[in-house]
Amino acid sequence: MALDLTPSPRAHGAQRMFSATILVLEAFVVFFAVLVAHQLVPGDRALTWAWGLATALALVACSGVLRRGAWPYWLGLALQLPVILLGIQVPAMWVLGIGFAALYAYGAIKGHQLDREKDAVDAAVRAAEGDAPDATA
Repeated sequence: MALDLTPSPRAHGAQRMFSATILVLEAFVVFFAVLVAHQLVPGDRALTWAWGLATALALVACSGVLRRGAWPYWLGLALQLPVILLGIQVPAMWVLGIGFAALYAYGAIKGHQLDREKDAVDAAVRAAEGDAPDATA
């Protein structure tokens, strides 16, 4: 079964809310990890800042385009890899990166499921209201 992450047309869907929140929080963690790596690995400061800031900005940008289809959710999943690999310079990021990756995947998948269920309930309510006799007449 293929995983479908196409967002709901719902304005404030659970999938978008969960995913965007996790991505923005993760961007802050990456920025602070870059500050730590700046002191831990003084020989690679330029690489650390380039990698870290590019990853943090990509995470924030990805959170802003989540309503444009399924591809931003897949991009968010792909962006988990550079976050985890930041563990090369800051060992705590192995644990934090894997934790955030798990949170993001769970939020995107479970949020999609919740939005599908809400959309089905809304459609059933609209159908029931359309079949009910008009109370004002």
